Amino acid sequence: MIISLISQKGGVGKSALARLLAVEIAKAGWAAKIADLDPAQGTSTKWKARRDQAGFQPDVAVEKFRTVDRALKEANRYDLMILDGPAHAEQGGLVMAQASDLVLLPTGYSLDDMEPQVEAAYELEEAGVDPTRVLFVFCRAKGSDAEDKAARAYLRKARVTVLDPVFPELASIRQGHAEGRAASEVPFPKVQEKAVEVAQEIVDQLMKRRREAA
Repeated sequence: MIISLISQKGGVGKSALARLLAVEIAKAGWAAKIADLDPAQGTSTKWKARRDQAGFQPDVAVEKFRTVDRALKEANRYDLMILDGPAHAEQGGLVMAQASDLVLLPTGYSLDDMEPQVEAAYELEEAGVDPTRVLFVFCRAKGSDAEDKAARAYLRKARVTVLDPVFPELASIRQGHAEGRAASEVPFPKVQEKAVEVAQEIVDQLMKRRREAA
């Protein structure tokens, strides 16, 4: 199975979400790998180095790839390949989406975050990607209930599907990433619970779409 994380801008939590999914999938006994497709930044690769140095388990495979095609050739070796795409993904994003069982578009609450992601979703649909495989996820989200409600209303009007759980923006998660942990591994049970809820809902959506496609 393949999940793509696609963004038209940086800083929306794409790599943070990739780490969370990889760790939780590995905990479940699946073989998971993150394909780091941003060779200039290598955010996931650097996180993997910190994780290995700290000796955290489970082990998570991460590899830097210069092209989507090279990453896809590795996909059949794993239960789940997570394609962590670069910011400003254009043609590469389309190739990722076409090959994926589920496409995640992380976004914050601001219109500046949501607008380019909605445009990306429309472009994928126009290119033939089934919109039922595209899922928006609020990541690095920090705001009031009213802001959350307004953002969801905007995305409903845009006719896109949004994940119910929210990946929060918290200092404890940022510190965990700096240590080589995923959000579900920070030493605060309530934060862990929120992170696991996000990961579980994504996996549920992935399996649902796999069943529908069978």
